[in-house]
Amino acid sequence: MCDTFVALASVTRTGSVLLAKNADTEVNEAQHLLKIASRDWPEGAQVRVTHRVIPQPRRTHEVFLDKSFWLYGGEIGANEHGVAIGNEAVFSNRTSEGDGVVLIDLLRLMLERATTRHEAVEVTAALLKTYGQGGNCELRGNSHFDGSFIVADKTGALVLETAGRDWATREVAEFTSISNAYTIGADWTATSMPGEVGGKVDFASMVGDPAPSIACGAPERRSASYTYLQRHKGAIDLRTMTDLLRHTGDEGDYHPAMGERPTRICMHAGPYAGRFWQATGSLVSDVRGGSSVVWATGTSGPDCSVFKPMFFGVPIPELGPSPRESDTPGAYWWTHERLHRRVMADYAVIIRDLRPEIEALEASFFQQAETVRHDDIATKAAFVTECWHAADTLESRWLAKLSNRPYHIAHEDYASMWRQFNAAAALELT
Repeated sequence: MCDTFVALASVTRTGSVLLAKNADTEVNEAQHLLKIASRDWPEGAQVRVTHRVIPQPRRTHEVFLDKSFWLYGGEIGANEHGVAIGNEAVFSNRTSEGDGVVLIDLLRLMLERATTRHEAVEVTAALLKTYGQGGNCELRGNSHFDGSFIVADKTGALVLETAGRDWATREVAEFTSISNAYTIGADWTATSMPGEVGGKVDFASMVGDPAPSIACGAPERRSASYTYLQRHKGAIDLRTMTDLLRHTGDEGDYHPAMGERPTRICMHAGPYAGRFWQATGSLVSDVRGGSSVVWATGTSGPDCSVFKPMFFGVPIPELGPSPRESDTPGAYWWTHERLHRRVMADYAVIIRDLRPEIEALEASFFQQAETVRHDDIATKAAFVTECWHAADTLESRWLAKLSNRPYHIAHEDYASMWRQFNAAAALELT
């Protein structure tokens, strides 16, 4: 269960188009942050996506992608042309026709093949017409989802919602957010569905199944993110977006075990069947004219992770092997997970001291990036190396500090949940 939001140049402090998302997946569904190089392909080349083999175009673009280890596609990403996309699972009344191109694959394929938000819609429309959607989208389940997306580029953004082979779009004015529910009614900009006599078809009413959306807290999460952006309209910046990705509500006594439904933007797993999910990766795209900076954690728990810069044309630091569902030696995501799970054991106490340190480090990154984003490749590469090293040093220091105290969770049900997830991951915390 995820949330994506975007703010356009007219309402951001720096005139940037800012798109952000937390990837919320199953607790041990490790995410892998990777940079995919642009490439020319021979005539007739094919590519295996999660459940299908489809033709490759003659050229694919350079992409930063945050993805679950077992899927072809990703949860959120950006490309060299300033296109950035976040996706959401939505629940339609359409029956799956069999294996198609799942929403996670659609995100990567749009990024690899499109140079604008409108080209991205054309890519998806063609894929849906040819292959439809369908196939399992859950690591430890067998669930079919349709896809909703915010697609941003240098000049604007649109919401793209799909149901089976059908789709609709709505252009964004100023800012918006989406969660795990359809939002496009009769206010669509374009759609694959024929219009009704005397009016426009209501896309959401025609295709949506609202019950699962309510069960997963989508109305509350979308309301929270939209209200937050409305409150900061005109001054939205990187800090606004990272704060929103870390937002757990306004209660002063928040605990991760609170509530049976997942209603928080910063998703923490809880001891209920509907809350065995967490924010496993986070990314913010900052596009201003011809300049792009992508900020990513590469790790779970945005509130105990550092957002670090990436630039197109510059390698990302070595993140080790692709992580798996269990502890993977050398994998960046699993290395951080040791810190993340210790933070979650005594969340209110630890985050009170850890988060200010993280935000102070990020503030220095954000400030320096304003100059570096216009510098040459060598300067950008040095900056990336410096920032990632500083972030890793901070996290290593905190992990060492927390490792010197017993790993203990006072809340009985919450402790039982983490014992089960840690055992399943072969992750020993003492």
